[in-house]
Amino acid sequence: MKREDVKKQIPNITDEQLDWLMGENGRDITAEKTKATNLQIQVNGLTTQLNTAKDSLKAFEGVDVADLKGQITKLQGQLDDQADSFAFDSALDGAIRDAHGRDVKAIRGMLDVDALKASKDRTTDIKAALDALTKEKAWAFDAAPGGYPNVRDGGDPNKTPTGSTREQFAEWFNEVMK
Repeated sequence: MKREDVKKQIPNITDEQLDWLMGENGRDITAEKTKATNLQIQVNGLTTQLNTAKDSLKAFEGVDVADLKGQITKLQGQLDDQADSFAFDSALDGAIRDAHGRDVKAIRGMLDVDALKASKDRTTDIKAALDALTKEKAWAFDAAPGGYPNVRDGGDPNKTPTGSTREQFAEWFNEVMK
């Protein structure tokens, strides 16, 4: 707005009124310019964000989300299977050591590990399998600490061997061969 245009439209306006009117108009224009500048800054920022998002999305073009979900599910299943396998192996090896097995790997080879792994009550079935193996192949298990014969077979753990070495060996051999 120009001063001459205002004087043409309002012929009786005083200079004082015209100054006030021009000042108010200037303040309004400055306020609107500030708003427009702020909005332009905001538009520029949003445009930059949009372009960044578009560039990021280009990396995912051609990616099959359903396939990725399937892969994640498959990997989670493998992870669960692996955790279950570790838990089973730990339980079985611990049970063999508790039964005083001489060689964990060898004793595992004598057991039906797949059947034990598939068992619903692993702890009970592992114990039963080891008890049966202890009776069937006692040589694979050490005598209980403190002496022989094997405590699991009803022997006395506090029994001190007596007699000559030959007699002790014969007694042990007879126990093992039962």
